[in-house]
Amino acid sequence: MKIIGCAESGKKEYLELLLEADPSEEMIDRYLEDGTLFALEEKGTPAAVAVVAPAIGGACELKNLAVAAHLRGKGVGRRMVEYLFAFYRGKYRKMYVGTADIPCGCKDFYQKLGFRYTHTVDGFFTENYPEPLYENGALIENMAYFVKELK
Repeated sequence: MKIIGCAESGKKEYLELLLEADPSEEMIDRYLEDGTLFALEEKGTPAAVAVVAPAIGGACELKNLAVAAHLRGKGVGRRMVEYLFAFYRGKYRKMYVGTADIPCGCKDFYQKLGFRYTHTVDGFFTENYPEPLYENGALIENMAYFVKELK
């Protein structure tokens, strides 16, 4: 497997996988334009994608991280995020990530990678998405934010 960066062209080629992590193409378009897309490919097929965009205060934000269904739980997401830490170390002081504030593996995943909880944005998903979002039967309303120092 190899990770490639995709600065400008070809980002929409990965839309199907990006939609796995964010079901709104409209929301993806908002951050995809300003962000850098990274793809981990296995035999020419996308195994994982990530989008990182600049944020305020010398920071960046991991806006989307998606792993192909057949590779979940096999360390592919961890490998991608650790690559991003190394890539952005020295370019940004911090990396933020937001995820649904419901009991799920996402918060634990990011905390195991060294992210620490900072705050919650109440109503983020209900105010920014046209349709209600559910995960494992739970309505997703709020966004929990985490930060990692990139030293």
